Amino acid sequence: MKKLIIVFVCVFMLSTLNAQDGETKLFPKHEIGFSVGAFPIIGIMDFSNTGLSAFNGDQLGHSYNIKEDDNYEKVYNIGSYTFNYNYHFNSKHSVGGSFSWVGKHVDKYWIYAPSILNSADTINGSGWKHYFTLQGNYRNTYYHQKKISLYFGIHLGITLCARDKAILHKETWDAFLGSESNAKYYFAPAMHLNAFGIETGEKYVFNLELGFGTQGIAKAGFKYKF
Repeated sequence: MKKLIIVFVCVFMLSTLNAQDGETKLFPKHEIGFSVGAFPIIGIMDFSNTGLSAFNGDQLGHSYNIKEDDNYEKVYNIGSYTFNYNYHFNSKHSVGGSFSWVGKHVDKYWIYAPSILNSADTINGSGWKHYFTLQGNYRNTYYHQKKISLYFGIHLGITLCARDKAILHKETWDAFLGSESNAKYYFAPAMHLNAFGIETGEKYVFNLELGFGTQGIAKAGFKYKF
């Protein structure tokens, strides 16, 4: 009986190794890629001033224009650009990391009236908001054939926002929070959900994704697998 069990275990291990070897040949373990995303949603959790900010034009869409009397703020977002690497354990599960950049150009003329705690301040200038995002990710490939795959995934990480001084309000005071320095740099949590992804090719791969977050609602890219 013991010999039979040993033989069974050996056969099972050999079959598993052969299956994994065949799967590796079919599905390379490494991939690097570059993608461009439209309508990235970034900077929602903004800790630069008073904590968690709500959805507004600065986070949503490619451009917006706020106007109040003679004051205005115009923002144009040029999309998200992402480099990524993934390691595939098998044909279904992979993990990796990505680095993204989102740029927003701002034209602003805004007069802040004096208050009990703050003096008058005027912003009149143009500048950039740069969002640099580093994220880890998990991907699940639920359908895989030789030249086509369907998958979904999630990315979590952190964003560094760098803002030009020309578009920043001066240091302000809040009755409850005290001094708030409108910092040129700040960090914020980052997330991207890839709800649906499709890729075609074997070694050189093109992919399309639909999702929500830092890398864009719609994203297209190119990957190299090896």
